[in-house]
Amino acid sequence: MDVCLVNMPIAAVQRPSLALGLLGAMLKRDGISTKILYPDLWFAEYFGLRFYRKLYHTRPEDLLAEWLFAGTAFPDFEPDHDRFFERLFARNEKICHEEGPEAFKAMMLESREKVPDFIDWVIREILALSPRIVGCTSMFQQHVATLALFRRLRESDPSVVTMMGGPNCETVMGKTTHQSFPWVDYLVSGEADAFIAPLCREILDKGHGADPSHLSDGIFTPAHRETGYPVSAHSLDGLPRATSASLGDLPPPDYDDYFEELSGSLFKNWITPNLLIEASRGCWWGEKHHCTFCGLNGEGMVYRSKTADQVHEEIDTLARKYKVTNFEAVDNILRMDYFTTLLPRLEDLPEDYLFFFETKSNLKRTQIQQLRRSGARYIQPGIESLDSRVLKLIDKGAQAWQNVQLLKNCRQNGIWVSWSMIVGFPGEEDEWYAKMAEFIPLLAHLQPGGFIGLRYDRFSPYVNDPEAFGLELAPSELYPYVYPLTQEKIADQAYFFVEKNKPNFFTTLVQTPIPGHPGIEAARDAFRKWRREWPGPELCAREVGGEIHLRDTRPCAVTEQHRITGTDRLALEACDTAPTQARLMETLAQDATPQDITDALARLIANKFIFELDGRLISLVLNEPMESMPSDRLPTFGAVMAPQAAPRDDPNEDNEDQSRKVA
Repeated sequence: MDVCLVNMPIAAVQRPSLALGLLGAMLKRDGISTKILYPDLWFAEYFGLRFYRKLYHTRPEDLLAEWLFAGTAFPDFEPDHDRFFERLFARNEKICHEEGPEAFKAMMLESREKVPDFIDWVIREILALSPRIVGCTSMFQQHVATLALFRRLRESDPSVVTMMGGPNCETVMGKTTHQSFPWVDYLVSGEADAFIAPLCREILDKGHGADPSHLSDGIFTPAHRETGYPVSAHSLDGLPRATSASLGDLPPPDYDDYFEELSGSLFKNWITPNLLIEASRGCWWGEKHHCTFCGLNGEGMVYRSKTADQVHEEIDTLARKYKVTNFEAVDNILRMDYFTTLLPRLEDLPEDYLFFFETKSNLKRTQIQQLRRSGARYIQPGIESLDSRVLKLIDKGAQAWQNVQLLKNCRQNGIWVSWSMIVGFPGEEDEWYAKMAEFIPLLAHLQPGGFIGLRYDRFSPYVNDPEAFGLELAPSELYPYVYPLTQEKIADQAYFFVEKNKPNFFTTLVQTPIPGHPGIEAARDAFRKWRREWPGPELCAREVGGEIHLRDTRPCAVTEQHRITGTDRLALEACDTAPTQARLMETLAQDATPQDITDALARLIANKFIFELDGRLISLVLNEPMESMPSDRLPTFGAVMAPQAAPRDDPNEDNEDQSRKVA
């Protein structure tokens, strides 16, 4: 075997790796024998599904999975575990709510002791293939597990060449990893698909001694530890990042090994797989307006996309090959002309497909309707706030009224919206949230979102230029319990940062009251009530004999039943598109007097059918019949749950859905 690609824990067991599937397809196309292994599935079998679920659902910035593998990656490093868990519980008190702090800590310490045996098992499986190169992808909580694997692999067979890449390996993070841990032979900063086959051929020919001058930018080699690392004038930190100029030559990802692995898994009857697809890279909005909190693209913001024909063919190929019709697009943002090119073609697919896309939030109603017709029943529109001052502050390119309109149009058309309110942005004012808390009860019939604190991620403008936002940042306090590195090196290795000498909003948000933030506290409590009550409340209308019969079961309702006629009906219908008051007057000028319109508007506002936001008059009324909402099990993300008809071997296991969006 030439190359063995490995997907280490913690990853989603319900989906194959897009990165490895793509690289594997390109290597095979070039005649290089390749096998992809999925120890993330083995991890669930080895430690149990319940333990896997707990790790998978922890926040990546809590570094719990990284700490778990650190004892194997760095056997001579013994941090203060009691202090690690003390700080972990202070940051995230819910992480141990099932077991209690002491039992949780004991479980994690016991599992950490088992990790070397698990890693040795993985190594035996790898070496049974006799590979010459072993490569891993690293995203979020896969980094230290990969370092543990490579270290033990070097001890078991020094002839095997190790290679890694992925989001955790970009620029300074990649250099720090490569420079600090010599059992990592080759590391790719950025996108490897443009040169993966030539790179592997060079390594197969030269082993550990490949000549850097024969390789593309963005590849760190063993020689660089002696000669110095390459530099780039086009990078914020002066280090190169490989970027593919075009996606047009990319083959469909090869997921054969995942489905072969799944067919033999202990949990094959528990897992409903989904497939990842990639239509674009970068962000067309971020090229000109980088949202201040976003670090997802690293330094690869330049937008590149596939043609509609290429995406359609890839979807059709993957669906026919793997008999799966649930697709999750990993794109940061949906290309707008896909609404007229790609999405209409998806309507004609022979099966009932389900898709997830990330989109802008200022979509028109016709675009929402097109999403539904195309099977895109799940979207993540990047709402982030219901206050336009916050949205302007973070450079979102949308206003709050558009976000409310999106929630309304999605509920009308049966589109599931994944979104969260983010709080704690530099420069925001607490009173903005107090105002938000006043109108949130009006939205009780629309889909609620999460309510989370701001996180400072590497490559975001906040971290790239903290002084511009009045910030003083430091790596998360948990990194020193994971990596045996100096503070300076940890600052280069870290992806997650916090404000110095300030409480973390993730912790603050669970407190009651929230000290110094009564507005955020009020908005948080309003969101909690919204989530508890939904999807029960209704605000919907139907036409009966020339009248609008309206039913309002929201907790804020004035009365439940209403009949809307005359100018009130005209005004209500006209406000469905959220006009300004001047536009409303103009629209109804030939049907009613200005005073009649003003009086009708006052009645509709008093009954809480319409409210004003950003100078727009927004009707909150939905029209019957509404399209049904898709399952909250989110099948486009895949799922891990006990089969309904199958007995459960472990009475302590639950059947909680495991779906989660890949970052």
